[in-house]
Amino acid sequence: MKIDQVEWLRRENYFLREQNKILKNELSETKKYLEEILTKFKDVNKGN
Repeated sequence: MKIDQVEWLRRENYFLREQNKILKNELSETKKYLEEILTKFKDVNKGN
């Protein structure tokens, strides 16, 4: 099955949008995780 350029671009665009959603979610989760670690690290340093 051969697809034309417009169809290929449409599919590629859909794929990239989905990847973007996944990466944004992973970035958000990573940011929250790092903030938690930083907070714990600051709490430990306050104790010293």
